[in-house]
Amino acid sequence: MITIKVLLMFAILVAGAAGGAFPLYRHRALDSDRLLGWGNAFAAGVFLGAGLIHMLPDADAAWVALGWSYPMAFLMAALAFVLMLLIEHVLLPDDAHQMVHAPSGERFAHVTEHSHGGVAAYAVVTTLAVHSFLAGLALGAEPELSGALVIFLAILAHKSTAGFALGVSLVRNQIPSRLAWGLLGLFVAATPVGILVGTLLGEVLEGTDQLMFEATFLSLAAGTFAYVATLDILRDEFSEPGRRWSKWSLVAAGTAFMGVLALWA
Repeated sequence: MITIKVLLMFAILVAGAAGGAFPLYRHRALDSDRLLGWGNAFAAGVFLGAGLIHMLPDADAAWVALGWSYPMAFLMAALAFVLMLLIEHVLLPDDAHQMVHAPSGERFAHVTEHSHGGVAAYAVVTTLAVHSFLAGLALGAEPELSGALVIFLAILAHKSTAGFALGVSLVRNQIPSRLAWGLLGLFVAATPVGILVGTLLGEVLEGTDQLMFEATFLSLAAGTFAYVATLDILRDEFSEPGRRWSKWSLVAAGTAFMGVLALWA
């Protein structure tokens, strides 16, 4: 299982890096807003389905196996959702909040105008990488191959489009090359680091402790996935006019895809 997770980790690393590097090398990719929007919509549906159809029931089953009758999985998922809301919409200073939640093409528009623009940019990408790290933890904590593959597919769908969106934003706003590659590296590394940490903890812990770890991080990740799908991706995609029916169809398709997978995984 460790070997498989390492392979999944490298696949996610390559997908995120390739998605982000492509715009940095090929500026013609800057005109692909339509494809980016469609990709984001499908990824949001996959994330929503993975969190609510797969991860949350698995987390609930783990808590029940631990002897809990209280719906801890649902409570912790809700807490994760509220915590992400606190981090991204309350604790961030106004300037950083505006950068985090700006359209992808405008996210770093003011970085080069400030003497501390590089620090601000790293702060923004770190904020964006928090849920990527938690998703990686969930994959690392998942003991079953079928569950790990479901989480992997969800992360892969989101990471490639999110990396591409980040690369487009960096190029459009003429971020210096060294800073751009550093920001992309930070974003790309977040999920693999989470997978590595989750896998190592899962191997070190045994028995009840291992099951508690699995239940906790699957619960938190389920709430994080729901947050990413709704307030991170769909909030931005549907705030823009046009192509809403096509985006909705892709959200539904992504969710349905996860629903069909539940027949086997």
